[in-house]
Amino acid sequence: MSTQAADRKRLAIRVLTPEGTVFSGQAAMIVAPSIAGEVGILPRHQPIVAFLRPGETRLKMLDDTEEVFATTDGYMAVEEDRVLILVEQAEKAGEIDAHRAQEALRRADEALAAAGDDEAAVVAATSARRRAENRLRVIERRR
Repeated sequence: MSTQAADRKRLAIRVLTPEGTVFSGQAAMIVAPSIAGEVGILPRHQPIVAFLRPGETRLKMLDDTEEVFATTDGYMAVEEDRVLILVEQAEKAGEIDAHRAQEALRRADEALAAAGDDEAAVVAATSARRRAENRLRVIERRR
């Protein structure tokens, strides 16, 4: 590791879903999709709690590489150089299967068309559609 990277201030970042930890490690910066717009967090950031919308969560690693995740609705808490991201789903951009995401979008559209007046079915299908669209957007940005 270079001296510059060793001297760089760090954020301890955890990305958690109901299934478990998706990422746990250190980074120089995180950019997350809050409901008010993208929010960038650097070391020594003021403590905050933010609502997250589906989007692309980017981590600038200490070696200046970038880790990108397709994340869903959730929360981000920042305190004392620690960032906790709690979301329903998070998938590393490089591991997203485009065919599977396209198929999920097709199934969500079918479920939405079949939902009729069933509000719960409409909400579930709309949510599934947003997740699939987000995964496809993240794939497309990485190309």
